[in-house]
Amino acid sequence: MIRFLIMILIFYLLTGVSWAGGRGTFIQNCGTCHKTGGKALPVNPADKAAIVWEKYFKRHRHPVDLSSINPGDMKIIIKYLKDHAADSDQPEAAAIPK
Repeated sequence: MIRFLIMILIFYLLTGVSWAGGRGTFIQNCGTCHKTGGKALPVNPADKAAIVWEKYFKRHRHPVDLSSINPGDMKIIIKYLKDHAADSDQPEAAAIPK
């Protein structure tokens, strides 16, 4: 049983799957800069519609290189932003307080 749990832990660490979920991954990776007094303006999922978030990242509009964020976390972040965008069933406007 312990071997199985260790294997699952190793899998999650190697694949970049986040334990924090979408909101936690977003705050962990984006919250440092996108907060009041940070290097960038505060950003929250409900700031844009889902399609706008998708196009924003697909077209590489983010002014700072995001290659330091592992691809698994980046997918989680984009999914979170789209799932809680302004036009979603569950918009979230206060993930990172303004």
